[in-house]
Amino acid sequence: MLYSPLLSTLRILPVIFWVMFCLPLHMLSSYFFKNDFLFYNILFKGLVKLFGIKVKVSGKIEKKNVLFVSNHISYLDIFILGSSTKAIFVAKSEIKSWPIINKIAAIGKTIFVERSRAMTIKDQVEVLSNALKNGKNLILFPEGTSSDGSKVLPFKSSLFGLSDLYSIRKFKIQPISITYSKIDGVPVERKFRPFFAWFGNMDLITHAWQFLGLGLCEVNVHYHKSVPLNFFNSRKEASQYCFNVISEQVGVNFKNIECQEKIKLYEFKLL
Repeated sequence: MLYSPLLSTLRILPVIFWVMFCLPLHMLSSYFFKNDFLFYNILFKGLVKLFGIKVKVSGKIEKKNVLFVSNHISYLDIFILGSSTKAIFVAKSEIKSWPIINKIAAIGKTIFVERSRAMTIKDQVEVLSNALKNGKNLILFPEGTSSDGSKVLPFKSSLFGLSDLYSIRKFKIQPISITYSKIDGVPVERKFRPFFAWFGNMDLITHAWQFLGLGLCEVNVHYHKSVPLNFFNSRKEASQYCFNVISEQVGVNFKNIECQEKIKLYEFKLL
């Protein structure tokens, strides 16, 4: 695996062109044809290809009346999930200050929430419930931040208050597990995770530029079985259920990665 500044340069130009090409078409499609996701999905599919990401999707993806709940590793998660689901992202308000991504998020009608202000939680839940009742699916990252992907961080349960609302109790919740498995065909061990995982005090532009200079990245995205919101007795129960399902799958995926790494090392020693 070798970072190439030349590859970064060759990729960034098509990325800029693709975004400038798709966003006006997306706005026209939304205005004239009331289709919020046709060119939005196409935009993300193109970005996934241009960033050199190979996505392996498993499980059945729900189509309507669904709250998707996913672990969060990087801004790349947005491209990956946006390419396969017709849903609006629920994001922390800080994203409004992120260059480029904030423009894409705004056009995609992302719902921004203030996680630090407990007084607004009730209002935020109401905004999310109205979006669901108006036929919009939602994607929620309940960890509240990204990590290196080696484990799932504890979920913040406040926005799972949707499960307490009688008006949407028959809507569904579908957990999603994301695991970045390979870079340039090499199993992702701990030292490689910062290449795709964006967390801590990493600079967004620098990280994206370096990622563009790498080879092919492989990602496993598993859509777990959906469950009606009325299956849960409280928001904490709904939050814990999703956490357990997602963290278990992420743990299994990393065990598989470790096995692949040991097999490659064993084969290397035999040569």
